Amino acid sequence: MVKKIVLIGAGGFGREVAHMIESINKREKKYELLGFLDDGKQFNHKTFINGYPWLGDRNWILNHKDDVVCTCTVGEASIKAEIQRTLTQQGVQFETIIAPSVGISGCAQIGNGCVLYWNVGISVNCTIGDGVLLNDGVVLGHDVVLGEFTTIMPGTRISGECTIGKEVNIGGAAFIVPGKKVGDGARIAAGSIVFTNVKAGTTVLGNPAKRMQELE
Repeated sequence: MVKKIVLIGAGGFGREVAHMIESINKREKKYELLGFLDDGKQFNHKTFINGYPWLGDRNWILNHKDDVVCTCTVGEASIKAEIQRTLTQQGVQFETIIAPSVGISGCAQIGNGCVLYWNVGISVNCTIGDGVLLNDGVVLGHDVVLGEFTTIMPGTRISGECTIGKEVNIGGAAFIVPGKKVGDGARIAAGSIVFTNVKAGTTVLGNPAKRMQELE
């Protein structure tokens, strides 16, 4: 059955996910992409984004939730969380979109409204919460837990038995050594190597990664 779908967020991530949907449909027609929802003032009903129309702000889906699913393609974890939690409470259904090249263990658990980009690798017994975004080439070791609405940018590696909290933002090409914990709302800067636990709400940067209070 082909699902009607809209993407919430018409920025770079949204355009990338639209391309993913096109690639998925070339293999097997799974989605009919109706267009984008975005609260931005720059959009109007004559706006097209890579060939797809701007349909309105996020409230558009409330009048179509019985036959249309959506995926939030906003990268910032806290904004994504607010959108998906609010709309889920109002009965909107969120779809997880998985690129054709993703490798997922049969023992992994994936939540609703996630986006798994190209060449993501998910090992055995991983648990991924709702609304998680894993960008190109992210690799998760065994038994990793990702809290809901976390965003991880391209090329990051998270070693086995790490626990990442809710609404965490992790930059590209970061590396987290085995067994570490990252608290809710933390930020790990691109290229950082994390050897210690990261407290909730803090920002770390560097090799070894250290707290950078001036960036919080």
